[in-house]
Amino acid sequence: MNVIFPLIMTVSAITLCFIDPNGFLSAMTFGAKRGVELALTLAAVYCVWLGVFGIAERTGIVKKLSRIMRLPVKLIFGNVDQESSEYISANISANLLGLGGIATPMGIDAVAALKKQNNFYAITMLIVVASTSLQILPSSVLSLRIAENSANPSSVILPSVLSTLVSSASGVILTKVFVKR
Repeated sequence: MNVIFPLIMTVSAITLCFIDPNGFLSAMTFGAKRGVELALTLAAVYCVWLGVFGIAERTGIVKKLSRIMRLPVKLIFGNVDQESSEYISANISANLLGLGGIATPMGIDAVAALKKQNNFYAITMLIVVASTSLQILPSSVLSLRIAENSANPSSVILPSVLSTLVSSASGVILTKVFVKR
């Protein structure tokens, strides 16, 4: 991809410079402007949710959430220690809210904690669960749809829930079947 994408971009840019130089420059400028606007929109959403997760961690809600999710975490990931369970619970919670960018640091911390225990089954399962990311509220997608003035931005909620439920269940089942503990 490091070769293909720049090659396609270069060939397209050269071609468009000969075919429609004014169109090429205006498209590049417009695309850059829209990219910055969308990045700022997502950054605002992530800042709000990172703040919520920071408050939840400081007030002990993350530990309580970890206790509530202890049984599902044990069923899916096997025996994991309390620290790993907290990180896994936080990762799953962020993914449930459709905040993959926020879930990633928590997942990395969970993998580091699980690696100390040599629990590679749980690491594999966490990667599968995080990649399939069951979402009950696709916040990132909703914020992008709202930013683009979608007529019905919430119309993606049911399809997101159903598709991520199927992908997550399939991933967990296949990992349990094919990965050795």
